Amino acid sequence: MLGELSDPAARLCQAVQRYTDGLHVAAEQLVGPQTVAELDQADQHIPGLTTEPTWPTLRAHLLALAAETGQDPLRHLLKAASGRDLDTAGDMAAVLDWRLPALTPTDPGPLPWLPGIPSTFRADPVWGDYLAKRSQLVADLAGQVQDHVCQGDRPPAWASPGIHLSTALVREIAVWRAANGINPQDPQPTGGTQLETLRALWKQRLDRDVALATYPQADARTNKRQAGRTALNRSDDRQRPYQKPKRRPSGPAAPRR
Repeated sequence: MLGELSDPAARLCQAVQRYTDGLHVAAEQLVGPQTVAELDQADQHIPGLTTEPTWPTLRAHLLALAAETGQDPLRHLLKAASGRDLDTAGDMAAVLDWRLPALTPTDPGPLPWLPGIPSTFRADPVWGDYLAKRSQLVADLAGQVQDHVCQGDRPPAWASPGIHLSTALVREIAVWRAANGINPQDPQPTGGTQLETLRALWKQRLDRDVALATYPQADARTNKRQAGRTALNRSDDRQRPYQKPKRRPSGPAAPRR
């Protein structure tokens, strides 16, 4: 237990979970219980939707959009579902989540694949300060994880023998693995499948970079096509400190409900 408290990787995983949970709870409180209850009856509009594996992710996205735009989440849901077949989808919720518009926060999230704090959340007298503190903690711990991974003499356990990855890529993957709670002994550099859109896109980007380091003679045109399909801004690709909010609060304290 004491080891986890001093381990930045373990602390980062917890901090990410609390930050994302805070965003979800804030969205629910900002839109109100009636709107949440109506969204939870989404099966009346799209049968079987709430039993899909990615429903919690889709639900959180819809509530955040509703809190940001002031529009009913069911309106966003039905717009995403209209005109295109869902019957052949392996996971309807995952398909709909990809179709929804992205949130447009003023500042980026504390990690490239985490959402930022929407302006309506930031303006809230309780949630704005709380989420800013949580975001700051995630960014700070990510920096510690990056520093820690470079202190050892041996390559990480997940790095294949004979493969020479850049220090920047090793640092990025270390943060990714820590933030997502990937078992340190998992031989897959980026772990298993990710269901959330931003996480899946960032995982693709990291997998592509690992593949290029593993097979440096790969067709450059293939890489260019893959990069073109990645929706994340390439400005996030450069090695940089993780994003921190404009305010630098002292430390997180959970808001009262």
